[in-house]
Amino acid sequence: MQVKILNPLIVISLSMFAISVCGCLSSENVTREIYTPQQFEKTPSPFLKVHMMNGELYVLSGWGVDGSSRQITGSGKHYDFNRNLIDTGSVAIPLDSIALFETNVVRPVPEVAPMAIITGVSVAMTIYCLTNPKACFGSCPTFYVWNGERMQVQSEAFSSSVMPALERTDIDHLYSARPPNRNLQIELTNEAMETHVIKCAHLLIARHDPGNRVFVTPDNRFYEIDSISSPISATAPEGSCIDKLRKVDQDERFSTADSTDLASKENIELTFGGVPGGRLGLVLGYRQTLLTTYLFYQGLAYMGSRVGDWIATVQRDTTDYTSMVKKLFWGSVGSIDVMVMDDSGEWQKCGEFSEVGPIATNVEMIPLPAESSTHIRIRLRMTRGLWRLDYAALARIVRSATPDIVEPSAVMRGDTILDEKSRMSLAGAGGPLVTMPGDRYSIVYGLPEDFRNCELFMEARGYYLEWVRKEWVAEENPAMTMTMFSNPAGYLKLLAPKFKQVEPEMEDSFWRSKYVRH
Repeated sequence: MQVKILNPLIVISLSMFAISVCGCLSSENVTREIYTPQQFEKTPSPFLKVHMMNGELYVLSGWGVDGSSRQITGSGKHYDFNRNLIDTGSVAIPLDSIALFETNVVRPVPEVAPMAIITGVSVAMTIYCLTNPKACFGSCPTFYVWNGERMQVQSEAFSSSVMPALERTDIDHLYSARPPNRNLQIELTNEAMETHVIKCAHLLIARHDPGNRVFVTPDNRFYEIDSISSPISATAPEGSCIDKLRKVDQDERFSTADSTDLASKENIELTFGGVPGGRLGLVLGYRQTLLTTYLFYQGLAYMGSRVGDWIATVQRDTTDYTSMVKKLFWGSVGSIDVMVMDDSGEWQKCGEFSEVGPIATNVEMIPLPAESSTHIRIRLRMTRGLWRLDYAALARIVRSATPDIVEPSAVMRGDTILDEKSRMSLAGAGGPLVTMPGDRYSIVYGLPEDFRNCELFMEARGYYLEWVRKEWVAEENPAMTMTMFSNPAGYLKLLAPKFKQVEPEMEDSFWRSKYVRH
């Protein structure tokens, strides 16, 4: 007997088609409202969709968790993979067999929260989200650190991990951190309509000689440097942008997207003169615009009421499907490609910057190939309207560095020190720390005596789940959903005019619509 393996693109397309045309769940008339955590116990008729690893689905109108047997218990309807009704009545479902939960309650029980997407929430609490739902504020876990004057957001953890299957470890340079003493206090916040699942939050400490610094590369290698040089010229399509790149100060160079193709590229050319001898690296301070935020939210809108089925499909296959998701939302628009002109005048690619997220500035370094010239020309090739550049410099590498891992010594909520379980969660032991909108924690790390000759980095692992706004569901469009996966290049061209209509107001709407003010 021969078993034929279907192309994963065909599989996901057929799955989404079956889900979208079947419509057998449309008879479930669910009223979805937002409730505060204090109102949770009074939430009327919470429903729970239980997406199984084998593709089946339970829709429960009354449910609970049996912690001793690790089961979801309740009553409701049971559907097969093709959404044909199998049975109605009481069920007991093992937690280990579940791919994803979907619910309309704001704060599900601890066993459910890390795998539950909240659907149908309203964003009408802010006029900015109401007028432009695709520009609603969103962020992954954010870490605020003292910069010598104020607490400043310096890390935006695992920004591309928008579902459990995309869980990853993220290392961010706390570039502007200026600890006042050996007890470093970092604020961890959830400031958006999201559920954050944090598996660990370690502080990495890299020692260096006085006056030197340590930088991290996109592939998480650490290097100590002893000198930094600014470019003598920086030329973008609009002309010189060198004044925007001299220091990390949020005075950034950015452009607007192309009106016909959201994947259209542009170049920025940097020239460095009086280059010191030795091994060199390009240091870049950058973050994204709201283009990928828009693409992500618009994708959820086109999936509409079937977004839970889509995410569950990805969860069931963490190889082929997740690579398709990455290609769709990040690969299609691309990274910042770094190219160096060689002695023959040809541009040679030597690396790429690709950290996702519009909140915190990333400061990273890419080592350059050996170069004998006293002048170095570097080209940055990137998608138009996608990147905000804050800093560019050439650094001389003196040695590799190996940071020490420091676990939290305490976790606080307000003035209350939480129990050992919370500290161990952020240390990477036991269950994760799950945060909801408005949650804020203070994490204390003990620094060594020579902390002033140390570089600090945040290493966090986890994922987050976006809450699906009811305003998005009105745009449900199975055909556009299919186009996203089957033809990403064509999809970005189709979406370009739509994005250009909202692009001028997106930045203002995004920041004004924060669910929580820091």
